[in-house]
Amino acid sequence: MRPCPRPLDPIDAEAVAAGADPVFAADAATHARECPPCQGLIGAARGLSEALRGVSEAPEVLAAGLAERVCRLRTFSRKERRTYAFWKAPILMTVALVAGGVALLALPSLTASDQMSAGAAALAPLLALARSVNRSVLDLARLAPSGLQALSDGMRQESRLGLLALALLVPLAFGLHRVLARVPGRR
Repeated sequence: MRPCPRPLDPIDAEAVAAGADPVFAADAATHARECPPCQGLIGAARGLSEALRGVSEAPEVLAAGLAERVCRLRTFSRKERRTYAFWKAPILMTVALVAGGVALLALPSLTASDQMSAGAAALAPLLALARSVNRSVLDLARLAPSGLQALSDGMRQESRLGLLALALLVPLAFGLHRVLARVPGRR
């Protein structure tokens, strides 16, 4: 089978499969009648549409209680919080992590220099992060005056934009005041 010189857009294929007007190519239906690859696209779109229709018409027995199984609308009770089943995964993960750490320290293959090099390898990303934060702060300090100057020039040229920006500071200040009022210990 030859590839189509002018393949249909997937949206057009879905439209033709549904019997609607194509969006991009007005002659998509006539082109698809003559082009086997495009007929395949339309057939695939029809199959997908029928599969989705079958899912949406599924019996409600399958969907009964789905929201209760997915969403938890109340907090856990004291009894639920104390059960092992609730905490089994975090406890087992912690035990595995501690056991793995102890095993790594107890293995004779890791010498003190190996452990130090592993520590240095673990610190390398933190040092890179600190360096990038430092560069970002320096770049911000270097570019802030020219950025403020460009903003000022833009607001001078478009006075309505400047007044709108100033008017938007009022709700921003109100929202910031409300957020800071909720911070514990700040009154």
